[in-house]
Amino acid sequence: MASGRTKRFWRRARNGPLSQDQVMPVDVQLEDDIGKIEGLVGGYLRSPQDEVTRQALLAELDKLDDQTARADAYGNFRSVLVRYQVPRSWVIGATSDTSTAEDVPSAEFRAQVALVKAAKNAIRETTAEAQSALQRANDDLAEVRRHEAGG
Repeated sequence: MASGRTKRFWRRARNGPLSQDQVMPVDVQLEDDIGKIEGLVGGYLRSPQDEVTRQALLAELDKLDDQTARADAYGNFRSVLVRYQVPRSWVIGATSDTSTAEDVPSAEFRAQVALVKAAKNAIRETTAEAQSALQRANDDLAEVRRHEAGG
């Protein structure tokens, strides 16, 4: 977990569009899974032919897919209850009403999502274009974090 982020339980709705500097409540497990992927992307970019690194990245991407599937299932279940006025958790990636959230700047979360998508594509298609897109997504995330840090 990056420093400066707040962990908390979210149970209230967040209204209005997000601006560049707003934060988003993201499930801690989801954020941890994304963080592991971020860590593996650097090694994969240095040596995309290294099968051990590739398999480790693939395993983390699969783990993230499982996490998002559980969150989607929970979201679908909760959407039925919303009709009956049961409060809904607005934590991105929540898998229960008591999911612990971490505040993540919205620009950072969008850059993380782009990195994950690029990593999935690079694992599926080992083309120069896919590798280049993954490098750009990695660089973009680093730039967003530099900007957020004020540098």
